[in-house]
Amino acid sequence: MSVILPIKTGTDKSNTFCPVLMKESGCELTNGKFCDKSLAEKIECSKVLEHQSIYNLIPPKSFLYDFIDCSNKITDAPDIFEYAAALIAISTIMQKNVYLKWAGGKLYPNIYALLIMKSGGRKSTVAGIVKKILEKFDGEEGASLIYPNDITPEAFYSLAQNQPYGTFFHTEFGGFLKALDRNYNKGMKEFLTDIFDGFSQKKLIKGPNGTGQLFKINDPAVNIFSASTVSWIAENLKEADLKSGFMQRFIIFYAQQDKKEIALPIASELPTGLIIKLKELIEIKGEIKLSQEAKERYEEFYYGESEIKKRQSEIYGSYHTRLYTIVIKVAMIYCVMRKDTTIIKEDIDYAIELKLILEKYLYAVYDKLIKDRNKEIMDKILNIISDNGGIIERSKLLRYTHMLKRDFDNFIDTLIERRSIASRTEKTKTKSAIYYKKIGS
Repeated sequence: MSVILPIKTGTDKSNTFCPVLMKESGCELTNGKFCDKSLAEKIECSKVLEHQSIYNLIPPKSFLYDFIDCSNKITDAPDIFEYAAALIAISTIMQKNVYLKWAGGKLYPNIYALLIMKSGGRKSTVAGIVKKILEKFDGEEGASLIYPNDITPEAFYSLAQNQPYGTFFHTEFGGFLKALDRNYNKGMKEFLTDIFDGFSQKKLIKGPNGTGQLFKINDPAVNIFSASTVSWIAENLKEADLKSGFMQRFIIFYAQQDKKEIALPIASELPTGLIIKLKELIEIKGEIKLSQEAKERYEEFYYGESEIKKRQSEIYGSYHTRLYTIVIKVAMIYCVMRKDTTIIKEDIDYAIELKLILEKYLYAVYDKLIKDRNKEIMDKILNIISDNGGIIERSKLLRYTHMLKRDFDNFIDTLIERRSIASRTEKTKTKSAIYYKKIGS
């Protein structure tokens, strides 16, 4: 089937000639939405769009293309979710077969992916497709590439000693966060943060009688594939999660609009060719290297003026720093998809364009999370003041909020600027104290 490319008319990007409707209309791809074109048509259309598009990242005749094309026949989940699922499938299958020398250790192409959309967005359906594929690769002795969902740190250390590669699937990230904060999971969140970059880990776990067992996990390559809504994450996310580096390791795939819903998403058997194509990637083994052209392209991007400014951002700088590591990991995946062990400039270009898309998702989700969280904290401060008769001493308020002084001061300054509270200083011969009064109380 021949495809007529969209023709831009005028300066309004919403006025685009659609090759499917054969008329000028509000192009859904141009507006960052999902349309009912076939995957092949979307890829062709995306070539003339001025903004980054996920459809620019799908090489023809690749596993990525075949997976998304197959998933489109099974589920109405957004293509971006299917793209993320395909990356996880490839990364998991690659296990520890390939690596890139990195900061004195080995970097593996493992990924922590978080799908975010409204409830009913087929997030769990996509995860189910990936799990169905990975089950085809279960070992003869019961070894599975899918880690148990509900597992204590001690049990995981024991399991990962012999199998330091695999994928956690959590269809509700908010529940996952809540579980990680339970007493029996103490230390698991920090462990998942530390192993992301593939560095070996040692853990001494003491038993009830005081004796201990040393667990050692060599070169871990763990994936996490999870999903949620913004509201669920906001409800379960803690301030420490944002500052400890835990959330910075997750890349967000955010979708705002569904495709046309499939009334009966009855799953058929996955095509044999899809499994065969994935099995072929297991044969690629050894050290992955970057070509000189790939190195130059990455450094040119990394040291670009706009990227330097992103890394200097007080709010998002740490997230951008992590996304550069994702660029290398994704380039490794594209390299292996070509059945090669040398990353070329084209692999880096794909990964860079993905980074530019991911940061837009990052802003869309975290701007809302931060806004909601800031409101929640400021409401908490105001309620504490109200509960103490409308006026409270600074030291007492700081103690009740359980906040760091720097963060506390930022919120107090905001509330004063908004004229929600007023401050006054009372001095005596022996001390000086600051009081905050809720305005209007």
